[in-house]
This record gives sequence, C-alpha cells and structure tokens, in this order.
Amino acid sequence: MSKGLRLAKTQGGSGYTGKVQKFVALASDANVMAIGDAVIADGSGELATGLTGITRANGGASTAITGVIVGFEPDYDALETKGRAASTKRYVYVQVDPNALYEIEIGSGVDQDSLGLNFLLTTTAPSTSGNLVVSQMVMGAADADGPLRLIELLPVDDTAGASRGDAGQKALVSIIRSQQTNLTGV
Repeated sequence: MSKGLRLAKTQGGSGYTGKVQKFVALASDANVMAIGDAVIADGSGELATGLTGITRANGGASTAITGVIVGFEPDYDALETKGRAASTKRYVYVQVDPNALYEIEIGSGVDQDSLGLNFLLTTTAPSTSGNLVVSQMVMGAADADGPLRLIELLPVDDTAGASRGDAGQKALVSIIRSQQTNLTGV
C-alpha cells in the first residue's frame, strides 16, 4: 500500500487548484524528500529568489506543518530523478491549502471513537530505489497536540479480513495549521 499524504479533496465548496507554492530545500538540509512528505518552514531561504526554505517535518506534538510536497522543479541534469536527494538544492512545490484533506496510511489501529481527534505523524525517511524516492510517512498515535486531525476512516482496500481503522488501511486527515487542541470549528 502507498504511504505518505495524498491530496484527496478539500473541505467546503472551493477547489484546491492554485494553492501550491514554490519553496526551496537548500543543500545544507540533509533530509531526503519525496512527494507526499509533510514539510515545515525551517527559517532559511534563498535571497536571490525570495523563496522560503523548507525541511521534512518531524511530525511530533505541536509541529506546525507548512504543507505537503506535490512536486519538484525538474533537475535538467538528471531528469529521471524522482524526489530530492539529501544535501542537494531543489525547488519544491508544496500544497498549502488550509482546507485540503489527505489520504494517509494508518500506522496502528484506530476506532470510530477516534474520529475528530488529533494524531502524530510518523515521519520515517523516504525509501529510495534507483531514481525512485517514495514517502514512508504514516498516521501515528493519538495525541492532543498532534498535527493531523482524523476526519474519516476510509473503506478497506482488500478483502483479507481487514476492517476500517486497522493498521495499514487508509484514513482521511486534515493538517492542523494552528495548534489549538481539538478545536472542531466555529
């Protein structure tokens, strides 16, 4: 099953087209990055372009996630490269829509009583195989200060006795932009 955060839809009636921003991952950052990885602004940037620097999010309590990687500017010296290698400068496209909802693999089982609760993000480094770089991020444990909010347990992907909410199945989550514990809405 695929891992990482995959854009599914948006809350409300507006679409999410155009809510992608360009950032830079500087060569000083030692993290490998893949499409589907959550990222945070790291306090750096590139003066020549005015772009904010990012790094892969750690997913812990009170992490203020900037968004999710949806693409990379092509590397014309290595067009076959997918993702970003460690310690290389790369321009990164990040979904920043605060109303976006993402599909993500559940790391450990949850039940329907967990709907609306916050969860941590387990941020294992992406796997690499040749030129392929694949996100390994999954939804972690329930935590009131976690950066993900569980919206829905998605239907089961297989018929081998799995149930909604089992580890390895999918959930629909939102990213909590402000760290207000379990705020449902106004």
